[in-house]
Amino acid sequence: MNHDEQTIVGLFVSDNIKELRTIETSHGDDDFREAVFVETEKGDRLVIKVASNSFTTPDSVKMWQRCAEEYRKLGYYCPEIFASLKGDFPLVDYKGHRCVAYAEEYSKYESAENVKDASYLSDDLYIMTARIAAKRFDYTDTPSAYTLFDLYPGDEMDEVTMNALDFREYCQTLPECFREQTDRMFQRWEENRRELEKVYFKLPFSVFQADFNKTNVLIDADGRFVGIYDFNLAGRDEFLNYLFREILGETMEKELAEILRALRIVKKYYAFSEEEIAAAPLIYRCVKPLWFCPVDDLKNAGTDTAAIQKQLDEMEYAQVREIDFASAMR
Repeated sequence: MNHDEQTIVGLFVSDNIKELRTIETSHGDDDFREAVFVETEKGDRLVIKVASNSFTTPDSVKMWQRCAEEYRKLGYYCPEIFASLKGDFPLVDYKGHRCVAYAEEYSKYESAENVKDASYLSDDLYIMTARIAAKRFDYTDTPSAYTLFDLYPGDEMDEVTMNALDFREYCQTLPECFREQTDRMFQRWEENRRELEKVYFKLPFSVFQADFNKTNVLIDADGRFVGIYDFNLAGRDEFLNYLFREILGETMEKELAEILRALRIVKKYYAFSEEEIAAAPLIYRCVKPLWFCPVDDLKNAGTDTAAIQKQLDEMEYAQVREIDFASAMR
């Protein structure tokens, strides 16, 4: 154990250490993260995390702690987040970085990371999300990483806008014959976004974990869903935006079918308002047609003009098609 690790461990553990290992989980120069796995001689196990980035602050860790607690109250397992022995989430100098430090219970369950096809867990995740949405939590103003019309800490724009701008920029490289259609599509996205902004913050919000990738989904030895962890993207969000963003399909048609299926599942646990039902088409049209998945498919078409046209037509159809969200939501 080097001096830095010894100092960090001492902030959270007073017992003798039996085993210690460190994993760096950084995401670039501006997002330093490290996890120190500790087992004491008494058999206690925890993970001490240190992070230096735009979204990890003592206040944000307190919010994650509360968020995990609310999930546990609903019966979902989430590793508990612990303050230091002094009761705070301290700022520390660690390996050349000014970091926030906090500790987590070592998970009692494995993640679904090694499950080849984790789609069978989707229904449980939708139901959990609906139950959180129904609570309409308002204990933080910090938006989730999926935010619309707001900024997640450290971001210059929301992700939907970033993807739409990426679409526009890429379309400048396409042959001139596509210019009229792509200009029309971007203009339509702007119009949808303006219309959605008029009603968006009148819709119900709650506070969500906001990251369903299967490395964060916990399962028991029989592969059954038990809970979730990793709350560092958590925050306040609108339910439909969050739900639609968590659903990714192989094609836009399959993705929409899954969205409608998810809505039919969650309405048993969450009562949609008429305002939400009315806003659903706008949210879909704002979020999905120019989302990174169809934009990546457009890029993958390369110079094949027939493939480019096919992909653009599918994306434009998603902007204008009539979708019966109401039947799925009532």
